[in-house]
Amino acid sequence: INAEYGDRLETPMSLPIALSLLLCCTLAQTPPPNEVYPAAEYSTRLRSVPNGILYQISAPNQTDMQLMHLFGSAKERGFAHGALLSAEIIDFLENGLPEFYRSEVDQIPMASLPDWLQKAISGLLKKAAPDAFGLALGWVYQQQHEFIAASPTNVVDEMAAIVDGVCSQTSAGPCSDRTSFLQAVRHVNMLPELIRMQCSMMGAWGNATPTGKLTQLRSLDFGGGPFASRSMLIVHHPSDSPSTFASISFPAFVGVVTGFSERIGLSEKVDDVTGRKRPKGNYHGQPVAMVIRDILQLATDKEQAVQIAQAAQRTWSVWLGVGDFRSQEFVAMLYDQAEATPYNDASLPLLTNQTAFESVAYIDKHPQPSAHIEMPGLVEQFYGNLSAVNVAQYFPQAMQSGDVHVSVYDFARNQVYIANGITNSSGDYIRKAYESPFLLFDQERLWSEPNPLGTQEFR
Repeated sequence: INAEYGDRLETPMSLPIALSLLLCCTLAQTPPPNEVYPAAEYSTRLRSVPNGILYQISAPNQTDMQLMHLFGSAKERGFAHGALLSAEIIDFLENGLPEFYRSEVDQIPMASLPDWLQKAISGLLKKAAPDAFGLALGWVYQQQHEFIAASPTNVVDEMAAIVDGVCSQTSAGPCSDRTSFLQAVRHVNMLPELIRMQCSMMGAWGNATPTGKLTQLRSLDFGGGPFASRSMLIVHHPSDSPSTFASISFPAFVGVVTGFSERIGLSEKVDDVTGRKRPKGNYHGQPVAMVIRDILQLATDKEQAVQIAQAAQRTWSVWLGVGDFRSQEFVAMLYDQAEATPYNDASLPLLTNQTAFESVAYIDKHPQPSAHIEMPGLVEQFYGNLSAVNVAQYFPQAMQSGDVHVSVYDFARNQVYIANGITNSSGDYIRKAYESPFLLFDQERLWSEPNPLGTQEFR
């Protein structure tokens, strides 16, 4: 372990005894497992445009999700994104997000912003929350534009094309002022850089799983707002990069917080540190969600993912989890402004204060090091049988982790389990993702989707 992380260490408080007690209680009080529905059996094609197709999945128990396939270059995929989701994007920007801004305006990290911006925002806050967020997110984008534009994934073109795609369907609403509309789309993509997410992650392989192949967990805890009910699976079939990839995303969002490709799976968690401040960071660099997008679209294995992270101009500290098909193993990367360092099943517990298990690397949703015993108790209970279906059906609900969405990547069967939360019009939860049924997707089916109307170039 690097000496600079020494102050993260804490002395475990009788973890073996605590785990034994937790295991007894868990076995006695295990709740019913989450239901699982094959997504393909409940899918209906909604509409198609050149380079894009949109499906609606409506399974029992309000288990609904949209699935969108996009084809071609970044510009072509962006245009199809906007054209397919024109009404949804306008509703998200004009109704969902303003309400979220009003509820979350106190969470703007004022200390990380320049003094002049703090003064401007403090005069707005509750009485004009969307304007306060607009100032903060606009400033963040200005700091990061050059790094975003330098990405080979061409996400700047993709965002602009989303606006063009929306406005190809209507001239009303935000399309009356395309400059402001594009700014709003850019702001959406800066949100993960401004508001932090508490999440959980795990990779299990070898003796920990029944097949010896990798099972990977990613749960997203982000609180209320318009995101859970608008979570959708976006599958990219790019002509300008080698890998087909998918992200669990939101309307007009081109960054990635959760995703998988033909080659890798990605997890993410904020790096909150027990008893002290997070590592130093600033906004002069590439947003974390855009670095994750680079990794997902460009990396062929976990080693290349680490290389991309290490080469990035990094901003704020997070944990990134990466598993790959080639090695069938997983690493958790401590990603901050100073460095991006991968940890495995042996080295990670030195930073998390959690029980070490051979071939399992995991981080719970709490600040690290963590004294919480729920996650290691579950790993101990299911060790040797950490299949994707067991992890999906038992882990998130027992840990109460994953309010917005949960994904579990099954590297043995090339499948993905996804559960989403449900919120009302005010952004309050009706049902959190960890309480919800899962949809089961077959990756080969996702990757082999044909472009229904062929390609059409948009300039």
